[in-house]
Amino acid sequence: MKCVVLNILFSLLSISVFCQEINLKGMIIDKETKEPLSGANIFLLNNWRVSSVSLNDGSFLLKIGDNQNKDSLIISYIGYREKHIAMSDIVNEQINIELVPLDNILKAAVVSARRIIAEEFTIKQLKQMDIYMNPAAKADPLLAVNAMPTSTTTDESASISLRGSRPEETGIFLNDVPIYDAIRFSQLNGIGTFSIFNTAIIERMHVFAGNPPLEYGNTASGLVSLQTNNNVPKEDINNISLSFASFGALTSRKTTNNTALTAFANYSPSEILTGINQDALKDLKKFNSLDLGLHFIYNINSKTQFKLFNYSNKEGYEYNFKHPSYTGISEMGKRRNFTVANFISRKEKSEFTINAGYSISTENYNSGNTDISVDKEDLYLSANIHYFLNKVSIKAGMSFDYRQSDAAGKRAIFDFGLNPENPTIKFESNESYFLPEFFVYAKINLSKKIVIGSGIRKNVVFRNEPDMFSYQLNMRFSPDINNSFTLSAGHYNRLAMPGAEQISITRYHSDQLSLDYSFTNKWIEIQSSLFLKYVIYLNSSNPITGGEIFTNIPIKPFEIQLSLTSLTSTIKEGQTSRPSIFDLDYFFRGVLKCNLKDNLQISAMYILRQGCYFRSVTGASYIDSYNIYSPVYSNWNDAERLPQYGKFDITASKYLIINENIALVVFGSVSNLLNSQNVRSKNYNSDYSVSFNELYSKRTFYFGVNFIF
Repeated sequence: MKCVVLNILFSLLSISVFCQEINLKGMIIDKETKEPLSGANIFLLNNWRVSSVSLNDGSFLLKIGDNQNKDSLIISYIGYREKHIAMSDIVNEQINIELVPLDNILKAAVVSARRIIAEEFTIKQLKQMDIYMNPAAKADPLLAVNAMPTSTTTDESASISLRGSRPEETGIFLNDVPIYDAIRFSQLNGIGTFSIFNTAIIERMHVFAGNPPLEYGNTASGLVSLQTNNNVPKEDINNISLSFASFGALTSRKTTNNTALTAFANYSPSEILTGINQDALKDLKKFNSLDLGLHFIYNINSKTQFKLFNYSNKEGYEYNFKHPSYTGISEMGKRRNFTVANFISRKEKSEFTINAGYSISTENYNSGNTDISVDKEDLYLSANIHYFLNKVSIKAGMSFDYRQSDAAGKRAIFDFGLNPENPTIKFESNESYFLPEFFVYAKINLSKKIVIGSGIRKNVVFRNEPDMFSYQLNMRFSPDINNSFTLSAGHYNRLAMPGAEQISITRYHSDQLSLDYSFTNKWIEIQSSLFLKYVIYLNSSNPITGGEIFTNIPIKPFEIQLSLTSLTSTIKEGQTSRPSIFDLDYFFRGVLKCNLKDNLQISAMYILRQGCYFRSVTGASYIDSYNIYSPVYSNWNDAERLPQYGKFDITASKYLIINENIALVVFGSVSNLLNSQNVRSKNYNSDYSVSFNELYSKRTFYFGVNFIF
């Protein structure tokens, strides 16, 4: 299969060589700081379809026909004055364009988006519209990450595994503040259905599949950084959404020329969704969720901004839990609130930021003979200074990260005895850590083609926390406008609070090496990567090797995306070793988008991956005193794979303009259209003599509508 996909990619690449147009190349930079601007829009005044977007290093490529030399070139970027250049004034096919930041005379002050110093080494940058237009994302930022080729999540959840790493190793940040509990409808193991983030307030998202930038702390194997909107809207926006599983409202108001307030609320009942999809969701008895959010922006002036975001959520669900020793209803309930505050002040050659966050949550899990309550509290504060010189950028800062988790209740003594009549043990756990850290990262542009960055991060040990020292080196080489190579290496650390598998604070430290290649032109985009990881946690080590390739081919009105990932992942404990659940020879994704007339889009997505390893039960012994059976598992040398996983989804959306003030978006989807019997795990009867398959969701229908006014 790998050979077939590669042949298709490079065949399509070779076809593009024969197209003949003028290649206008250039760089978009900040006139004051000379920093490259990523994500600037470049298009023709009289034909906006002829367009391009600047890359992480500020470079762009625009294909222009011979008959368009009388047009004008428009360059637009948030927080900067729009620039117009007559095509007749462009004498060379290479042009450097400087954009001027907006100043204080504007009616609404605008602060340009804060940039990650290691942005050139980002694997993927997604904007709000990228999330909405991704059929696999379901308008959820973390599900959009899980649709990327770098994602190796093997279940149908919003928990993130990047390049074979465990979700516990990945850092998730909102406005530079860590969000350690980002999943809704989550279980003890952190696996959940959706994230807590509302895409309507997300401006952009950076994904580092490996080698996370050290300006972010406490992350070992990957990073997702989300940034909320920075600008005061020109006009008020209202949105009402109705769907099978959610009723929501959002309003965004320009309160003054310099301030804006966005408020949203969503209520998610289960009755409609589970009623329509009774067979597909028969084990999901019910769920409900209520969340409220406020996002406030105060642009003090054109270079100084204060942002505040507060989110509250109350949720619960019940599902049918099946185990050889117990079958019954499992319940989960949770309440949480968190606040993120940011202060940003930018001068001509520097930027100063203060980031603060506070989170509290209470959750309860009840299933069989397990009844656990967990109270969590997180407090975070950081201050950073970023200097912009001609060819050098330096960023340094200090952060304070405090986390506490208090758990109490009862749990099963034996993992094979979960019936309420089976023995339990009462427990009480109080875990916390205090992690003060400082970092320094420097980046130098050796030339227009070569960028090198390096950084260190070190904690200050006050209590019993481990001594952690992280370091990294990044290099990006762009021989021309179409090609780029990124080489990254480093050592990283993370502390994770107790969960379903670890009963105490766990330290992960990871050594990584990766080489990424990217080719982009008007007709095709190709990204590929080779990577090595060596992760150590508790008494285990996890060596990982892998590769991935992705292509995006726009053939109007179609867009084709193909990706293939292959991983070798082993868990070593002492002298023994076993395959990880992320040990996969192939993980294939294919997406076909079709943009039809009258604002109708239809998308289809197919996922095909190898089944995960598992150990089968070879027998069982009866324990008379407890009236339960203890299973005997096969040796890991005889481990088997679950059947191959395959799922085909289709979505459709239509944008309708009712009048000049009201628009309507209608959308629908069918997940697992072919009703494939995808196996989640093996289960057994009470004495383990008969096995049967636990399945993922079958064919599921979903429909919704958004009113925008």
